[in-house]
Amino acid sequence: MAAVMRTWAVGMAVAGALGACSVERSATTFPDQEPADAKVADLPATADVALGEGPGAGTMSGTWLLYHERSSCVFGQEQLTHATYLIDIAQEGPTLVETRRLCKTALTPMFGMEVVVPDAVLGAIEFVAVDRGLVSTLKLGGTYTSSTEVALWGVTLDQPLTEALPVEASDARVIDQDGDGQPGVTLEVGSECKRYQGQRQIIRYTGTFVAPNRIDGASSGVTDLNVFGASEGFCAIAPPVESNDPHSRFRMVRVDGLGGAYDADVDGDGVVGCDEAMLIAGSVLDEREVDHELCEF
Repeated sequence: MAAVMRTWAVGMAVAGALGACSVERSATTFPDQEPADAKVADLPATADVALGEGPGAGTMSGTWLLYHERSSCVFGQEQLTHATYLIDIAQEGPTLVETRRLCKTALTPMFGMEVVVPDAVLGAIEFVAVDRGLVSTLKLGGTYTSSTEVALWGVTLDQPLTEALPVEASDARVIDQDGDGQPGVTLEVGSECKRYQGQRQIIRYTGTFVAPNRIDGASSGVTDLNVFGASEGFCAIAPPVESNDPHSRFRMVRVDGLGGAYDADVDGDGVVGCDEAMLIAGSVLDEREVDHELCEF
């Protein structure tokens, strides 16, 4: 019985890792809790403007940091995922061409187990462009809707939105995306197990300009997942993960210095990299604590 419970708990922790970026198909609702202001005191001492402040550049073109706090439920327990993205935007009229980089994703432990997404996986994820984002106006209260985030982990698909995921490691569509010699991508489950999997996540973000260089909002989406194997059998399971959209939120802030915004380009090479983004990611949004009562539905 102890072995069965251990297997179940580890599986739930791993499932939460993938649900971190995933939600079921459901209507988007704006979160009840209000995102806290940026923690100016945590920024480098040389900063002359707080994150999200500045008069605005009159366009969304440039580089933005998106900090996503996703709530998921696994057998009545809440798991939060905090993901840091850099988004390079080119605005053309009201439409937005967006290029995403996932810099880090961190998950709260489930049943005493911590799941880690290695840097090799983060750097290998393929983001497929299928449409454009939209901005109604850059004035306060204007609405931002992202392009559809389609991310492929460990698989390649001719029809990225609709094609069924492969279920076997021998399928030619399964690739060793992180280059570790195992099928799909590899997640680390505690210190004891590695899980090999493929997944597709589809997410959209909708928010409102609360300042010229800052957008607050919510997200909705769906993730499909198949497991191709594991270093130990006890983590090769995938319990169901439920979306908890009313308690998920995101914040976007401009970080390229345009429009009087905060400039995260520390080395002055004209490009904001993930290493530079991570220096300030903790100052974008005050994270909340896990609340299992939010999964009592």
